[in-house]
Amino acid sequence: MKCQKFRSDDYLKDWQKLNQTTPPGTPPYFVKPKVPPIDPYLQGQPIAPPPNEKGWKDTIQMNPGEVTTIRVRFTSQDGSPFPFDPSLGPGYVWHCHMLEHEDNEMMRPLKVLP
Repeated sequence: MKCQKFRSDDYLKDWQKLNQTTPPGTPPYFVKPKVPPIDPYLQGQPIAPPPNEKGWKDTIQMNPGEVTTIRVRFTSQDGSPFPFDPSLGPGYVWHCHMLEHEDNEMMRPLKVLP
């Protein structure tokens, strides 16, 4: 895991210019949004996690105004291969413990890439 400062206000403005609407989670639900690349909005160098955030875990601290990169190992408990390709979908849903995110449909699917 690593974090990096992010110009979220600038990103939101540019996202709204591209999509002529508010961010995902609000109508129209059927329109796939145009997503600007995040690299131009990153600030400084990635920040290593504190000791309590290192290692295998299922919950991490994420802060406003930062992008968090998470390395995940998708495998069975015994390390044997899955009988399916997890990158084909339908995907996984990650969740947040902030109730306003859940209540306002701000939860996003997680797409697994090979």
